[in-house]
Amino acid sequence: MQHLEYMTAAYIIIWVAILLYFLSLSKCEKAIWEELRELRATITKDNPS
Repeated sequence: MQHLEYMTAAYIIIWVAILLYFLSLSKCEKAIWEELRELRATITKDNPS
């Protein structure tokens, strides 16, 4: 149990990095879905069936 503080700090840093990574992925996914909605609206507007 000599280096427990370092292990705890590393564990916290890793989980924060994972959380930030997933938050950035979520932001990118949101932008992609918004662009897809815009493309669908453009296609529907230009091509009424």
